[in-house]
Amino acid sequence: MKVINKILPLLMMCLAATSCAAVSGTPDSALSELKAVSREEGSGTRTEFESLLATDGTGTDIIAVSTDDVIKTVAEDEKAIGYIAYSSLADNLAIKAVSVDGIYPDSESVKNGKYPLCRNYFIAYSSSLNPAEEDFITYILSAGQEIVAEYVLPVEENATFLSDKSAGTIKIAGSSSAAPVVSALTEAYKSYNPNAEITVEVSDSTQGLTDAMRGECDIAISSRNLKDYEEELLTKKAIARDAIAVIVNENSSIEDLSSAQIKKIYNNTF
Repeated sequence: MKVINKILPLLMMCLAATSCAAVSGTPDSALSELKAVSREEGSGTRTEFESLLATDGTGTDIIAVSTDDVIKTVAEDEKAIGYIAYSSLADNLAIKAVSVDGIYPDSESVKNGKYPLCRNYFIAYSSSLNPAEEDFITYILSAGQEIVAEYVLPVEENATFLSDKSAGTIKIAGSSSAAPVVSALTEAYKSYNPNAEITVEVSDSTQGLTDAMRGECDIAISSRNLKDYEEELLTKKAIARDAIAVIVNENSSIEDLSSAQIKKIYNNTF
């Protein structure tokens, strides 16, 4: 019995070590030279990334002002690591996504929620909508979900939509991550209702939400959840399901990282 009691803890330690190795094959020693690329303050992707990983971002080396800027920075520097919307990965051959906790970001792992860095896209607006805005939002959450599915994962079942052809102008502003999806929705909506004039102004989630609260835009698009004070002033609806992909240069040897390792990189705690 005494021998078993001594051996059991050793076995448990071996099993734990094996489990950790399966989650990340990248040793911490290979990470200390990486340059951490973060989005700018106000970015919904940055807010969700730091929230999901419980990082404060103090280890950030480079600030990128957009999704394209993150991709360009990582593509040009073999030591750079960054994060972007999973939906922005396609056709960017100079970068690659890494697995997080042993799970690669793809449609299945995002759909079933197994990938650790999943998030929603939202629209947010004041309670006073004009008929064209109401019609457009109804479209997004019905037939528009077919367009959403071409970029990310839909949150509603695709349904029949009959526009009331309301005339009016709609100004949309916010997230650069969600903007491609929303821009595609606005183009597709024209075939249902050519009487509405819609513009999409790309900034970031926080700016879009601020503009909506100030009445400077009609609908905000956000790639992060709303804060309490924002929810008090705006109505939100989830329109799509996406994830945050952690990316490295195509020539990097890194293929997978644990959540703890990513936190160490962005907190600079080696």
